[in-house]
Amino acid sequence: MSLVLIIAQTFFFAVGGYYFLGMVMGASTDRKGIKEDDKREAERINALRKVSLGKPLTERARPSNFEEIIGQEKAVKALKVALCGKNPQHILIYGPPGVGKTTAARAALEEAKRSKGTPFAMDAKFVELDASCLRYDERSFADPLIGSVHDPIYQGSGAYGSFGIPQPKQGAVSEAHGGVLFIDEIGELAPMQMNKLLKVLEDRCVHFESAYYSRTDKNIPHYIHNIFREGLPADFRLIGATTRSPSEIPPALRSRCTEIFFLPLGYSQVIAIINGAAARLNLTVEPCAAECLAAYTSNGRDAVRILETLANLAENEGRSVISKTDVLWAVRNGRFERKRSEFSKPCEIKKSKPQKREKVVELNVKKE
Repeated sequence: MSLVLIIAQTFFFAVGGYYFLGMVMGASTDRKGIKEDDKREAERINALRKVSLGKPLTERARPSNFEEIIGQEKAVKALKVALCGKNPQHILIYGPPGVGKTTAARAALEEAKRSKGTPFAMDAKFVELDASCLRYDERSFADPLIGSVHDPIYQGSGAYGSFGIPQPKQGAVSEAHGGVLFIDEIGELAPMQMNKLLKVLEDRCVHFESAYYSRTDKNIPHYIHNIFREGLPADFRLIGATTRSPSEIPPALRSRCTEIFFLPLGYSQVIAIINGAAARLNLTVEPCAAECLAAYTSNGRDAVRILETLANLAENEGRSVISKTDVLWAVRNGRFERKRSEFSKPCEIKKSKPQKREKVVELNVKKE
């Protein structure tokens, strides 16, 4: 009987040992596979980072300081007054597209860092968002603007989820702490996001809530306790840009901001932008070509975009000069409508002889 028990114990011990050995071997194989996948993917991503198509001409032609912004002298001065100094303010910038709102906002922070008595540090961040494509979930599972809490039920079995610990995730308002948060097309924010943003502007911090958080839970790390009790710092200055009219922006936001208006660009100002961009791109544009291009565009963005096309055209044909004929080809190919009627005398199209004869006949008929 004892022999049978010994054999049974030996059998079950061997089966158990084989099972646990298989688990260890399987885990080791999984770890090895994960390491191989990690190495392979890391090499692939590093190879992708080495591939570059170069910096687009539109980025190279973009103004880098206030002096290069054309036609917005009054608005730029107001922007300096609002942001540069001891008490920077929240700002709303109105204006049509392509007149320099984003560029001016970037330059304003750099100018503010150098101003006397400024609260901005030299490493202050400029965090940029576009409200028209900002992801938002009404259930607050994900909110890249304000931040969100990853509750254990949604985290899965991660380092915190397996212990039932909610994990706060900071949003752009916390990332911009100590700097500037620029929101392009701020009028496109969802009403709930707008209300949350206004609350953050008042409190200068973000408060999180979670049904899984307990003040007495000792398993929760101290920094998470601190975030839930004190909030996550979010002291920044907001610069919102919009193409909408002031009446379409919530009054609660307008009351907290200094409003600055960027004006549509005039004919001569678009010409100046074209010439400035051509100089930064090392291009030669004939005066008639610049004037013709300005007649078909109403803002700097469109003018520089067409100029980029013309630069590629000239390069493909082995030329270094952009002519009026090139401009007419580009605007007709892109089906641009003529915005202005101004042309200088050297650019006027001369009438052909048959046209002159027809006019003479008409005059003679009238005299008779």
